[in-house]
Amino acid sequence: MIHFSKVYKQGSNPTNEDAYVENQKRKLFAVIDGATGLGGLPGKIAAETIQRCFDTANMDESLIDIIDKGNLDLAKRTKQELGQEIGDIVKEKRSACGIAAIQMHETYLEYAQSGDCMIFVAYQDGGIQALSYDHVMRLDEKAISDLYDSIAKRVDSKDNGEAFQKIYQEEKEHVIPALVANRKKLNTVEGYSIIDGSPEAMEFLSYGRIPLQQVEKILLLTDGMQIYGIEGDVWKETANYAMKYGVECLLEYVVQQEENDIYLQKYPRFKHADDKTGILLELSLTL
Repeated sequence: MIHFSKVYKQGSNPTNEDAYVENQKRKLFAVIDGATGLGGLPGKIAAETIQRCFDTANMDESLIDIIDKGNLDLAKRTKQELGQEIGDIVKEKRSACGIAAIQMHETYLEYAQSGDCMIFVAYQDGGIQALSYDHVMRLDEKAISDLYDSIAKRVDSKDNGEAFQKIYQEEKEHVIPALVANRKKLNTVEGYSIIDGSPEAMEFLSYGRIPLQQVEKILLLTDGMQIYGIEGDVWKETANYAMKYGVECLLEYVVQQEENDIYLQKYPRFKHADDKTGILLELSLTL
């Protein structure tokens, strides 16, 4: 028996680029985080392409088979949109997405992850294990740090929130080259994995399986669900909160943090609010 809970909320941008998969019959679940190309294709294309492959998958297709097929479909869709093969399109122009996906079997759990979506399991003794690692964070943190360092040089103690926001928008334009440089590292050892239609996307996909012994909860999150203002391991604290209070309470907490910092002064970030998706599965002793 599985108790399922989900949250799905659009951020501050006009389009929600997150997606999710909920196939309780096959015990197949995923959260997907679309990433829009810098001056290129919307991330929603990638997220919906991968979601569609999960929704239409045959019973004999494995978790990796589904993602591989979705990646190939994304390459075809990208060619339709831009008229070029995926290898001829610069990485920052591609539609891409991260994913955290699982499929539960009788005695074990399969998982796959790409980008900055995360997977955690909680055990009956209270231990929590991350099945994925966020390689995106270190690159984003450097760009955000550079952005706020530049802002600090211009901000006066008398400036109000609106003045800060004006400076923020001006300085944000100056970090675009750094963001482009980060995108060029997609699916390389210097960067991070992402589903973008390229053959390299499957080479850098993280995947594996673990036994379901003593597993009590399974958590899937897109990065918009991260708690702000954490000193230390942000993902660990976020997962601990979700496991203890549930994804609904986690969503409420993060949204409240954003609403209390509308001018982006207290919690450094690239946008007021990111799209947010979370799935929490609670298992009984018998699956």
